[in-house]
Amino acid sequence: MAWHPDPGPPLPDTLTRLRPYRYPSMALAAGLLLAVGVAMVWGIAELKRGITWVDHSYRVISEIDGGQVALLKSESAARGYRRTGAAAQQADYLLIVPQVLEHPDNLVRLTDDNPEQNERARRWRDLVHTRLGELERLMDDTQATGTADEAINRDVRFSRMRRASTLANEMRVVERKLLVQRRATTDQRATQLTMFVVLGTAIPVVLLGLLLTGLLRENGRARKLEREARSAMRELEASLAQRDRLSEQRRILGIYAGMLQSAEDVTEAFSLTVETLEKLLPQAGGRFYTLHPSADIADTAARFGTEAIASADVLAPNQCWALRRGQPHRTDDEHGHIKCQHLDQAVPLAGIWTLCVPLIAHGTSLGMLHVSAHERDGTANNDTTLVEAIAEQLSLAIANLHLRETLRLQSLRDPLTGLFNRRYLEENLNRELQRCARRGLPLTVMMLDVDHFKSFNDEYGHAAGDALLSQIGQTLGSLVREEDIACRYGGEEFTVVLPEAGAGEAALRAEGIRSEIGSTTVTHLRSTLGPRTISIGVATFPADGDTPAQLLAKADRALYEAKAQGRDRVVSA
Repeated sequence: MAWHPDPGPPLPDTLTRLRPYRYPSMALAAGLLLAVGVAMVWGIAELKRGITWVDHSYRVISEIDGGQVALLKSESAARGYRRTGAAAQQADYLLIVPQVLEHPDNLVRLTDDNPEQNERARRWRDLVHTRLGELERLMDDTQATGTADEAINRDVRFSRMRRASTLANEMRVVERKLLVQRRATTDQRATQLTMFVVLGTAIPVVLLGLLLTGLLRENGRARKLEREARSAMRELEASLAQRDRLSEQRRILGIYAGMLQSAEDVTEAFSLTVETLEKLLPQAGGRFYTLHPSADIADTAARFGTEAIASADVLAPNQCWALRRGQPHRTDDEHGHIKCQHLDQAVPLAGIWTLCVPLIAHGTSLGMLHVSAHERDGTANNDTTLVEAIAEQLSLAIANLHLRETLRLQSLRDPLTGLFNRRYLEENLNRELQRCARRGLPLTVMMLDVDHFKSFNDEYGHAAGDALLSQIGQTLGSLVREEDIACRYGGEEFTVVLPEAGAGEAALRAEGIRSEIGSTTVTHLRSTLGPRTISIGVATFPADGDTPAQLLAKADRALYEAKAQGRDRVVSA
């Protein structure tokens, strides 16, 4: 199955809906901040202008007040001088006159922006000048008739001072109204500017806060996706490594399966399996058990690796859960720790996994494969699959080898007597003859024939004849050595090859065979039949020939000579 990385959780709906407004929001925030900046510059300029006008009103009022004060002082100095004639009073008057003249002139300049107020300032300046003229006359009239008090009283009654004061008060009232209006306008503009600045700053801050929150969330998700991507990459790398490992394991298993089919015997099959398991499971160890034909005991047939826990060399089937149940039995942290009795009971299973796999083919139990290893990075399940696959192939291979051996034996043995057949004789006589020739040893061939077998068949039937031949085959098989070759040559004829046996030894053994078979009886249909005698012809290498054909021919002629001499005897070539 193709591997697909986890795409991770979807973006929240809120972020998804707000994403199209991100750039407009940023543009709006930037525009508002720019507008706030412009407004602040404009507001500051307006505030400065408003403050300037307020200050202007204060200066106008100050000039009016200063002019009034200076005029009153000049009036007081002039009357004092008129009353006392003191030079100090005259000096004071002369000192204050410039100030009296300065304030009306300043006021005229300050009110240039306000025609009505400027007109009043001009009129007031004229009154001030007129009043100064009156004071000059008052001071210069010291030689006039009448007292000083009378002169002062006339000045009080007829002076322009009252009109000047009234006009100054009128200008002051007007200017104070202007001051109030200008201050109100300045305060209003300051309030408006403050509100605009606050709103213009708050809205971008909120927008930027939302954008920042969204960015932080997206950055968080991006980091999460990056972590997931890294994790997915690690998983992918592990998956690729696992795939490569599985591919290599399949390759090794394929080679193993191919070579296993070519194994000549069970020993070679076990050797191939040991080599394969050591490649696939270098960290594990174990052994193979094969069941006896009686199926009551299993012996160790082969071992591999280093076992994590020792297993018995010989076990009974009921000591292994796998052999009892006919299916694999595994112990580890995941599958429990039910230990088979053939394992070392003193060793705890903590940190160890074991696996017993029965070797079963065609419903027949052949043995068991046991594997144990220390647990590592959760690969025991894959190891279990490998072991089970190897056990399955090995079981089939053992069954096929047994079947092949059975078929081979059946093809080389006579089914009636259990002895080797003529084909086996032809294949092995030449090999044994060459071996003895290389070592300078003799070899003897005996040809045996049942005397009067045809008449026995005619009298008792073919079934009885087969029973007699079967009994003779069993007796002959019990009389030969393990290295000898006893064969049914055909019909009632038998052949025995005696490697490393000379003519004298062969003659003695031939006599023993003749005597033993000559006393053999057979029970058939509740009747005891026999005994039947045999005749034997003997030929020995190298005296009687140096090829299988020569020896067989010489032995056959010796057999006919024995029959010609009256049967039930041994004749050498």
